[in-house]
Amino acid sequence: RHWDSMHHDIEYMNQLLEELSSYNNGGQLHLVPVDTAAFLKKLSLIFASSLVDTDIEFTSRIAPKLPQTCIDSVKISQTILNLLRNARDAVSTPAGDVLPAISLSADYSEDMIQIIVTDNGCGIAPQDLSSIFEPFITHKDGGTGLGLAISRRIIKAHGGTICAASTLGKGSAFTVTLPVQQDA
Repeated sequence: RHWDSMHHDIEYMNQLLEELSSYNNGGQLHLVPVDTAAFLKKLSLIFASSLVDTDIEFTSRIAPKLPQTCIDSVKISQTILNLLRNARDAVSTPAGDVLPAISLSADYSEDMIQIIVTDNGCGIAPQDLSSIFEPFITHKDGGTGLGLAISRRIIKAHGGTICAASTLGKGSAFTVTLPVQQDA
């Protein structure tokens, strides 16, 4: 009679163990040369396909001439998709008459690639913003508090930065900057 509860708990523990493993291995990179624009367009299409049965508007603006760079494509995919999924969760609670919207943009300047994921969702409370990248800190039902901590570790291992800006009730923007690395 407690099967559903046990099953839910086991799934949560499995998710937690997988995320702990990702967190522990976030600094170990397997760098490969990547066509950055094509890579980000592919991630955009993957994410857009997850929104087919929703009313969420998704746009991507990826500069066509982003330089090729060496990254751990699996880990950067994990990071960008995590930011996009978090944005989807943030816009899932309708805020009045506003159409839920998410965008991904990417540009290049001064040997840095800048990727920005924005949403017009619930936003993050100012008192919570300073701790969102800390492990095991979550303000999301069912969250482990490891997604953004893993993302920060991955971006730092690439020599980049990740930061967030948010207004409660209006949305958030996560900015990732990655240095252009020409060799692995």
